[in-house]
Amino acid sequence: MLTVRSFGNEDPPRLLQLWHKTQQRLDGFTPLPSLSLNQLQIQMLGLPMLDPKSVMLAFDEDVPIGYVHTTFAPSHDGYSFDYTTGQICFLCVDPQYPDVVGATIELIQAGEHYLCTRGAKRIFGGSPSPSAPFYTGFYSGGEAIGILRSDEPSVNAFLKANYQIDQNTIWFHFDLRNDMPTIAADSLGYDDKFEVEIHEVPEAKTWWEGCTFTNGIWFDATAYLAQTNRPVARLRTRIAYPDTENFLTMYSGTWLASLIELRTHPDFSDDGIKNYLLSELVQYLVAHNQVVQVEAHTAEGSPLFELLRRQAWRERNGGYVFVKKSLS
Repeated sequence: MLTVRSFGNEDPPRLLQLWHKTQQRLDGFTPLPSLSLNQLQIQMLGLPMLDPKSVMLAFDEDVPIGYVHTTFAPSHDGYSFDYTTGQICFLCVDPQYPDVVGATIELIQAGEHYLCTRGAKRIFGGSPSPSAPFYTGFYSGGEAIGILRSDEPSVNAFLKANYQIDQNTIWFHFDLRNDMPTIAADSLGYDDKFEVEIHEVPEAKTWWEGCTFTNGIWFDATAYLAQTNRPVARLRTRIAYPDTENFLTMYSGTWLASLIELRTHPDFSDDGIKNYLLSELVQYLVAHNQVVQVEAHTAEGSPLFELLRRQAWRERNGGYVFVKKSLS
């Protein structure tokens, strides 16, 4: 008999076990990262916006077979939650369970009940960027990827639960050791027109940023119009901490840079400045030998998506963000 209950202090090892069981069947595109209790603590359990009641585990008799994690979107000012917008930010069921889709639907419904009793008027399946507070970087990249396309049981469960696809997320990858950056013709000569500065993002300005900026080093690559110091484009990036449980990886060139967001001034929205800014950023990362990979999870059609697609970056797995607006 399937039962669902809220998270308890004894459950972190169960979450970790379910994570590893689930990810084994999703590895159709690229090796997925391992996960330790320390990483789970840093990126989920230790964040101050976690409500233990928002995490629910499913059991068949006494055996844990899956869990769902829900939350809310940030408010406009970034100092509280927007309780009208809920998120099912993570969901997994043991692939060996006889009725994976059925169990997944039950967990979705449990998550919906938690969110709706607190005021949710719409619910996302997967966290839409940039409102993802948890699991950022769990699949590499700098933002949440949604529900992986290769997770067919979860995709089918959301569709059967009357969710619609709201966003396609693409996983781009660039290997600084093997891939050659593209020098676009429309960005030649930009050294004379623009200056690029790369600097760490200052302290968080809101409660939400303070909670979500904890995992890694965030910095901006900003292009300025020469001689006027006028900013015209910005590419935000996160450098993920290496696996600090393995001391040797801290000095062996294994760090990952993740592209987060590309913004350009309306007067300078041509492809040339975008190509130039990305090229300068890649050269900066190459000069810092510890960074060996650059990745991005970005919505199809976004400025960053269009740039990386033109630059012929490698595409890996992708994800969906679902939405359900008619809640009963």
